[in-house]
Parts: sequence; structure tokens; C-alpha cells
Amino acid sequence: MKKTFLTFIVFSAAGWAQPFGVGLKLGTTLTDALSSARGFTLANNHHLIAGPYVEVRLPLGISVEADALYESGIFSGVSTGSTWQFPVVAKYKLLKGPVRPYVEGGVAFSRITDFAELPALNHQSNFGLVLGAGIEVKVLVLRISPEVRYNGWTLQNIQDPAGLFQSNRNQAMFQVGFGF
Repeated sequence: MKKTFLTFIVFSAAGWAQPFGVGLKLGTTLTDALSSARGFTLANNHHLIAGPYVEVRLPLGISVEADALYESGIFSGVSTGSTWQFPVVAKYKLLKGPVRPYVEGGVAFSRITDFAELPALNHQSNFGLVLGAGIEVKVLVLRISPEVRYNGWTLQNIQDPAGLFQSNRNQAMFQVGFGF
């Protein structure tokens, strides 16, 4: 019992001693939020994504990151709205030094907000898988990390009853993180 408690204290102290990072992510979607089931053209635009992030840097090039990303102006054919995405990813940085490529994977939760009226809305909340890759460049104390991310959503949030359009369950985005 005494040995288990001592081990717990040592590993807890090591966990709290690891550096933390905070910053801001800016990006855009690379895929449209909506697609047409019958080949109709939708006036989709790629929108700005912005939000804070926090990162816990662990030993062996591993870190855990949590984001709160806001995307505004999603076009639905009837109304506009916005989404909040909350991805939590584990990152593995491949090299040492000031330039470090990385891969990441985890889960994300999302919430559609600000729709005044949308009869085609099936689910306001969603969850799914996140995969990504990027490069972290350390310049003095600033860490700049451009990345490409893929979100695979579980649910179809929006689906027109007439079958004219639906939300994409696959989303790609490009982001750049600026952190310390």
C-alpha cells in the first residue's frame, strides 16, 4: 500500500511538472458544410474558424490538446447559423528541434447554434473522429503550427425532407495555431 501511494505521488508530480501551452487557432473549411443529393448547386462558402486551445505536453513527444472552435455563417438554403466544435486530440511529434512534424487523432463534439428556423435540422449536437497532421515551428517562445484536419461526423445534422441537400458528414479544414 505504501509503495503504491509513493508511486502515485511520483507520477502525479511528474504529470503536473509538464509544460502547458495555450493559444489561438485560425482556419477555414476545405469542404462544404452542405452537399446536394441530386446534383443541385448550393451557395456554400468556406468559412473562418477561430478559437482558443490548451495543450498539455507530455514526455516522449506526446501531447494532448483541447480546442473550442467557432465557425459562423453556415448556409443551409433556408437560414444561416454557426457551429461550435470541441475536439480533444492526442498529438505525437515525430522529431526533435525547432521544426517538428506531428500526427494527431481524437474525438470531437459539435453543436449547431443560431439558426432562427430550420425545418431540415435533425440533430443540433454531433460527435465524431478527428485525424490530422501538421508541423510545429518554434520561434523564440511562439509556436506556429499549420495543420490539416479531418472530422468524420457520426450523425447527419441537416437533411432536407425533399432530398435536395444534406450536411456533409466528412469535413476537412486547414488551421494555423499560434501559441506559447
